[in-house]
Amino acid sequence: METKDGNHMKDDVEVTETGEEHKIIVDPVGFISEIINNITDQRDIIRELLSNASAKEVGAKKVDIKIYESDKGLAFTVTDDGHGMNYTKSEKKPGRLDKFLNAAQGKQAGFESDEFGAKGLGTKLLYNADLVEIVTWDGGENCYRVIINEPRKSIVDDKKLARPLVTVISAEKNPLKTRGTSITVKGWSGYLTVPKDFKLERIERYLRYYSVLGYTKMEQRDISFPEFTVWVGGQHKVMEAGFPFIRSDEKSEDAKTVTLGPIKKKKTTDSGKNVEIVLKGGVTTDTGKFQLTEDTGGVWLSVKGIPYFKLTTNKYAKKINLTDDFIRFVVECEDINLNMSRSDFAYDEKYEAFEDAVSDAFTDIKDDPKFQKFYQNKYKQIRIEMQVAMNEKKQEFQSEEKRYVWYKGKMILAEPASEYDTAALLWILEGAGGMPFAKFQTLQYPGYREGIDLLVNFQEEDDKEEHICSYAELERLFSSFIRHKHDIGQMTLAFCWKLDKSKISLGTINTTKKPYKYIYSFGDTTIPVFEISNFPHIFTGTKKEVKEHSENN
Repeated sequence: METKDGNHMKDDVEVTETGEEHKIIVDPVGFISEIINNITDQRDIIRELLSNASAKEVGAKKVDIKIYESDKGLAFTVTDDGHGMNYTKSEKKPGRLDKFLNAAQGKQAGFESDEFGAKGLGTKLLYNADLVEIVTWDGGENCYRVIINEPRKSIVDDKKLARPLVTVISAEKNPLKTRGTSITVKGWSGYLTVPKDFKLERIERYLRYYSVLGYTKMEQRDISFPEFTVWVGGQHKVMEAGFPFIRSDEKSEDAKTVTLGPIKKKKTTDSGKNVEIVLKGGVTTDTGKFQLTEDTGGVWLSVKGIPYFKLTTNKYAKKINLTDDFIRFVVECEDINLNMSRSDFAYDEKYEAFEDAVSDAFTDIKDDPKFQKFYQNKYKQIRIEMQVAMNEKKQEFQSEEKRYVWYKGKMILAEPASEYDTAALLWILEGAGGMPFAKFQTLQYPGYREGIDLLVNFQEEDDKEEHICSYAELERLFSSFIRHKHDIGQMTLAFCWKLDKSKISLGTINTTKKPYKYIYSFGDTTIPVFEISNFPHIFTGTKKEVKEHSENN
């Protein structure tokens, strides 16, 4: 029951309602742990540090990236000659170093942020290391050295944050000798040595396509980027910022390269939020000039001018009837939401609007007269190149030096140059009764795109078990079997044209009493491997060589 003063009665006991605000306790340990456990590319930490060093507010003229092997394993140092970072120890008015060290003082928390800053991802990624050292000087009477010791161990094993130790150093003893910031990371991600992805050629390509070095809005920026120098071991490369757009000044009707865009599109979500994109790039058949491959061609998403990742392979290229190795485009969008690591979309309602906008932009590309003329020229050129290749192939087969596979003195096929040639040879032998098996029957070639190649019935000897619906892998060279990382546990046997034993880097291969049969072992699993070139009655050579072989035998 309720009393006159609003209090409640229960079982003749008066209960008074009271309330107080709950203080929310923020524990960043789980948050940071989740981030470092879901890094999609281990080089993203360098991407983030370069974004920090390249911002307008830093004012750097030079930025050095040094990658090397340290006493703690993989290490890198990013050094800039910018304004340096001040340190205030104030929560309400944090300095640049305060904000860098604190996990929750980025733009999303209401604090001023640098040009490329937003979520403080770089700071959080630093915890995936054994040691972090920061030295910075803003020109004042003091410079600062910060040590974060065993941050990954603290987060992953001890479930706590490693506390940064800040040392104040008199400017007279400044280790940098000049203004700027140096950030050193050692023991990154547990690597003991410098892995392939951090070697000069690969890190250069990564930085060009997935970092601020590939900045896509050069024409809109009112301040120059610093000069970047990347050092790996004893090698180095000086790099200037700018995305490698496909650009052409060709005016001819048969232009091999066409620059397209910018095309602006705007879409509105169901809740009324606008998503605007700008598409720009180009298409070319001069792929060597622009170093176009499946990896370096396609469509990239750019946010604040930084290309963060490539959109789904060939998805948009197909809209203009091409593939990624003929195009290179950038979609600039400031309205799209990304995941915390900036490696993918957040896939909310804005993503649907983004998709529609990009699709419409590529429709405009397809309808552009410049593109239509290029498309016509491209396929005319392809037909010409195809005819040249066909003529060369005819000449090859008319040559006295052309090598063929002969079975019982009868020519059956040119010496295999591919897996498809090898499959054709196997089936010809099967039809001719030339397989060295008591029984052999191909049922299907189900794995020509993915999976194991052949589905077969076979019995090797009359007194051996008959195998029904067994999987068999097929390669021209057995080393391709290793390179393609096939799981031998998914097959019963394998075929190859040549068993290039010297190039087998994994597992072991042993001979048997049959000159064409080997046993391949990897771990606890073994399978028989049959070398077709050594099958009975098989000879490989020119027409002249087979004649000499027949006369001698």
